[in-house]
Amino acid sequence: MFKIVSILFLLSFSMNLVAQDKVVIISPHRKSIQREFIPMFKKHYKATYKKDVVVEWLDQGGTNDDIRFVKAKYKGNSKTSGIDIFWGGGLASFTELDGLGVLSPYKLPDTIAKDIPASAAGISLRSKNNTWHGAAMSSFGVFFNKRLLKLTKLPEPKTWSDLANPKFMNQVTLTDPRRSGSAKTMNIIILEGMGWQKGWELLTAIAGNTRTFTHSSSDPIKAVESGDAVAAMAIDFYATAIIDKLGKQNVGFTLPQGQTVIDPDPIAILKGAPNRLVAERFVNFVLSPKAQKLLVLPKGNKEGPKNAVLGRMSVSKNTYLQTEGKRLSDSNPFKMKAFLKIDMEKVSSIQTIFSDLLGAVLVDTHKELQKAWAYQVKKGKHTSIIQKLAAPPITKKQLYEFSKKWNDEVFRNKTINTWTKQAKAKYQSLSKG
Repeated sequence: MFKIVSILFLLSFSMNLVAQDKVVIISPHRKSIQREFIPMFKKHYKATYKKDVVVEWLDQGGTNDDIRFVKAKYKGNSKTSGIDIFWGGGLASFTELDGLGVLSPYKLPDTIAKDIPASAAGISLRSKNNTWHGAAMSSFGVFFNKRLLKLTKLPEPKTWSDLANPKFMNQVTLTDPRRSGSAKTMNIIILEGMGWQKGWELLTAIAGNTRTFTHSSSDPIKAVESGDAVAAMAIDFYATAIIDKLGKQNVGFTLPQGQTVIDPDPIAILKGAPNRLVAERFVNFVLSPKAQKLLVLPKGNKEGPKNAVLGRMSVSKNTYLQTEGKRLSDSNPFKMKAFLKIDMEKVSSIQTIFSDLLGAVLVDTHKELQKAWAYQVKKGKHTSIIQKLAAPPITKKQLYEFSKKWNDEVFRNKTINTWTKQAKAKYQSLSKG
């Protein structure tokens, strides 16, 4: 009798396993996104498809780490990575993945596609071949601690250039662009918006004022929140969540007028997805009006997030119509105009080498740069000195030329080492007079 009961139990258990569908997602998204979307998806899946679904969530650290992980998986098996979905990380990252041929086309159902325009504020919300779809939108600006600003008698920063003011020395914190997709994008915005020479001067001065470079894009936000730093370059949704938590009287965030961009935050099905049907269903869910409302509504609203504010911009026009007067922000990307127009798809071809260049010249040599910057500021910096301090080791044209050989590890490592040595020597010479 006991054996029969055991066999029946095992059969029942096996049938339950068979009845469960599965999807594997790799994402740099923070935990709050996962905690809101995944439970709702599971509930939606059970109600819609009469089955349970298992969601396996992979996170290797930041966007760049996730991309490296996926590339390594395809290197081991060119047909599949064993992962279904790549979610989050910005347009430049998905353009890179698309160029590698690891994204699989997926045309949205008409019921969803009709609510999501092809573009907003001059940027695409889907690729031409439907290999990725914007699942949210983000912008970039300056996050600051208002109380600390008053204590240190510093003005509220309103532009990127404000962070380069020597008054902010050791009061800024940034993320290593080699570890964070958003940090990389913010550096690209400054360089593309201001031009190669002026852009490098500004990035160098901001790095000179920076107390430390972190590994995670959320760490600078936490530093400003705790009062360890006055200001940081930040992606909007990180700032929005903290402002909601601490109040507008304590912390603030500004989008530099005419000096920033809107960037789609895509979702894509990976080539050879082992759970293709479930992956399609997940994409449909993320882009549905019900899920999109999680991005824009405050915590506590019956259709909003349950655990934490997400503070993102939706890609759904109807979401804005249906949440008018209820949203965290009155901003509507489909009506906003004061943004830079940057060809992020073109820039994506140099994003890896550009991050390596920034890492070698501003991050790995940061101590030497800080000393040189502090010394020159104390002396009374001159334009010619700043230009010398900020001079990049190569031109923009050379950067594009070098990018064609950047997969050659010998060439890449040799070049990075040269950049690092040159930068250290330059900074040391400028910290002695």
